[in-house]
Amino acid sequence: MRNIRLFWQIFPTCVGITLFALGVASWLASTTAHSFYLDLLKNDIRERALLIGSTISKYSSGDQGILEDFVRQAGRQSATRITVIDASGVVLADSNEDYKLMDNHASRPEIEQALRGEVGYAVRPSRTLGQAMLYAAIPLELNMPGHKGALRLSLPVTAVEAMLGALRWKLIGIGLAVTLISALLSLYSARRISRPLEVMKRGAEQLTKGRIDQLVQISSEHMSLEMAGLAGSLNQMAEEINRRIRIIIQQRNELEAVFSSMADAVVAIDAEKKVIRMNQAAANLFALSSEVVKGKAVQGVIRNTYLLELIDFTLAHNTQQEQKVTLFNGTEPVILQVHAVPLRDELNKSMGVLLVMNDLTKLNRLENIRQDFVANVSHELKTPITAIKGYVETLLDGALEDQDNARRFLDIVVRQANRLDAIVEDLLTLSRIEDRGNTEAIALQATDVGQVLESALQTCAVHADARNIVVQIDSDESMIALINQPLLEQAVINLLKNAIGYSPAGSLITLRCTSSKNERGEDFVHLSVIDNGPGIAKEHLPW
Repeated sequence: MRNIRLFWQIFPTCVGITLFALGVASWLASTTAHSFYLDLLKNDIRERALLIGSTISKYSSGDQGILEDFVRQAGRQSATRITVIDASGVVLADSNEDYKLMDNHASRPEIEQALRGEVGYAVRPSRTLGQAMLYAAIPLELNMPGHKGALRLSLPVTAVEAMLGALRWKLIGIGLAVTLISALLSLYSARRISRPLEVMKRGAEQLTKGRIDQLVQISSEHMSLEMAGLAGSLNQMAEEINRRIRIIIQQRNELEAVFSSMADAVVAIDAEKKVIRMNQAAANLFALSSEVVKGKAVQGVIRNTYLLELIDFTLAHNTQQEQKVTLFNGTEPVILQVHAVPLRDELNKSMGVLLVMNDLTKLNRLENIRQDFVANVSHELKTPITAIKGYVETLLDGALEDQDNARRFLDIVVRQANRLDAIVEDLLTLSRIEDRGNTEAIALQATDVGQVLESALQTCAVHADARNIVVQIDSDESMIALINQPLLEQAVINLLKNAIGYSPAGSLITLRCTSSKNERGEDFVHLSVIDNGPGIAKEHLPW
């Protein structure tokens, strides 16, 4: 059944009750008045009939003309139609019409009752006069054959009908006025009852929509005691819900911030193996949108068999699991350290699984690079150390006595020691370059940056000529900056060699140096190596 508003339940009901009561009262008043006036007419016409009944009985045995004259004269004086009927229903005289032309009246209801010795009444339209008439017939003793008859008197009831019609119009006018007043009062009462409920409804809707910033306060003025109590309870409930919602929103925002900022990939899965949430790191790992996967089956999101088995095992045994899993993102393997933790509700019942996946790919790659680097450095260090150790041992074994060989051996030892010193210096330089925060140990000096670019160009000129690559310098004149010339020159050389190695043969490379100021007015120098190569891969960039 369709629900309707409280206003439309109260207002039409009150108006309907009023109309029904007025209708019943009007009907009773009109019917009572009609019966009352009709009874008065009946008594009046019956009295008239009894008054002239004895006189008509005397004239009935005489000349027919005398009877007819008396009936006409009596009818005009009393403004009443008088009709005399014998026992067979034949009209003997009539005050208004020619009795000879009138129909037999034996079948008329009032005549039938009068012929049976009773007083008969009837109200019906007269076929001769064309208006509603009240008929009253009394028994009549005739001084003629048959000795019985009926005396019927009739009066028009149009006056009564007119009076009753006027009464009906008055009742209708009074009813309309009462109905209008009742409708206004019902409207006022219905609005007074329904308006606070509508305000309460809007306030509840704002709460359901989470619009705690637009909380509706319900005023209890001009309310009934019960409604005011309900409004106060709703206001108190709204304030409490508002407070709790704010706490929940704050906690949710905190969790959302933590969840979104986590570098590890995190996926929350419910007991039905559907994805609840997925942070951006997990979305990037599986190349999916974190919003699209909500509510989808985990089998359609995670296609790795080991991960699915780990989820099933954690759900089945409700215990924490840890495992290394390898994914293939295209052709590159991705090594993950996966932690599967059961999700529990407030009753400590299992409600799903939380997957936390730590990407070990870069760490393993760095570990391999470190191992290769240590192996290469060890090899590079071992060669001069082995040579120095060998020649020193030879000298200690007696080669010092041989001047020529001793000098030659010492020269070799010096060269290997210089080589060893160069390797160590390179390692220290590499360490200083990679340590971005440690600038105190690097000596800075005001130097023309253009000289650094010229030195780097001269160093790489042979490599550039071999590939028919033109290297040009685009720099402002006298660009002075606080720099460490050897380190900066080495960095530019590295970039320039990389550009030469990856640029197409016969292309152009530009070394550009420009200056600018930041918002605080500090001077900055920008060095750029512009080439036509593929550029540095995104995963190798620091930002």
